[in-house]
Amino acid sequence: MRRLGIWLTALAVLLGCLATCGAAAPTDVPETVALPAAVDGWQDSYLAFVANDYDILAALWPDGLGGVGFIDLDLDGTPEMVAFDQGASAALGAQIFDLADGQVYCVSSTLDSAAGAFDDTYLSGVSVCTSFFESFRLSRTQDGWCFWVDSSNGTDQTSWDEIVRFNGRDGVLAPVSTCYRYLEFDPVSGVVVSESYTVAGAGADATAYQAAADVYQGALDAGYEAKGVFLWDDYDRYSAGRDGLLTMVKDALTAYVPITDTVTLASPVE
Repeated sequence: MRRLGIWLTALAVLLGCLATCGAAAPTDVPETVALPAAVDGWQDSYLAFVANDYDILAALWPDGLGGVGFIDLDLDGTPEMVAFDQGASAALGAQIFDLADGQVYCVSSTLDSAAGAFDDTYLSGVSVCTSFFESFRLSRTQDGWCFWVDSSNGTDQTSWDEIVRFNGRDGVLAPVSTCYRYLEFDPVSGVVVSESYTVAGAGADATAYQAAADVYQGALDAGYEAKGVFLWDDYDRYSAGRDGLLTMVKDALTAYVPITDTVTLASPVE
């Protein structure tokens, strides 16, 4: 009976994948994406934010931030600042900040306390855990161009995975949970004892979860790789305190890879 259950589960996942892969891509998804010009002075705005709000950042992350990079996640021409904490688990927590009307807002954080520390006008309930700037992928999916990330973390008894898509709303980045999977394991045998899924925030099953994830995991990747800097790249240069963090931000601005003019995929989505 157990073997039959395993085969039925595998069959369900396979059927979900076939349904997704066989779906026709809409004809109105462009093969290129053009970006507007970046907001004037965006670099200075982020530098001023880090300098002026350093005490808040230091209180939220007393061990310091582990990495800083800039990525235009909502494809509006002006990049967001992604700051990794140093992490005590399998994946680092990504804190994401965006610029609106000359002011920097926190739009996503793994810390609940960020809502009380920053202006929470645009703070999303969707958080991101990953360990690399390159994990943020620019793809042309069946639903159009977007950045997305496979956010995941876990312990020896639990694990979760979430496909997060980055949209724009009123000129500000808006992370969206596309699909989410949570598993609990028996600590001795490692067998899954509980599982739950959501798709677009609503309860779902494993097949629906996999079908939603396949839209992104199977999409054509633009080949764009975001860059940033990490604390452990140079502990002497990125010393503790305001000056060290500002140096990290300045180096991240230098490392920033803009999506210039247009990005073209090798071929359209099949």
